[in-house]
Amino acid sequence: MSYLILLACSLVSFACSQLPDISIIQTAYERESTSGSKLHDKALRVLNAKCHDDAGPQVLCEVTFISTEDPSERLYFDIVAVAQTDDGWVLKSGLCKPENKVPR
Repeated sequence: MSYLILLACSLVSFACSQLPDISIIQTAYERESTSGSKLHDKALRVLNAKCHDDAGPQVLCEVTFISTEDPSERLYFDIVAVAQTDDGWVLKSGLCKPENKVPR
């Protein structure tokens, strides 16, 4: 059955549900900078993401990230919520400036 759904998606060219990946989360984070958020860090880079599909309006993802401006490039961890809209994926919560994080 899932094969038929994938086939239908590719033939009709409509967006089928997919979990966000690193590039989607990074893009959603960078999109936040246009809102002028003081918490935005232009040097933040998402290194890893593991997202969980709970069939809700938002997807929760465990992310590992660094700030490239940090000479030690410490790893930071967070849980982010992203949601798919007509304009693409948007960040709903998570990924504050690394300086505001407590390293573990």
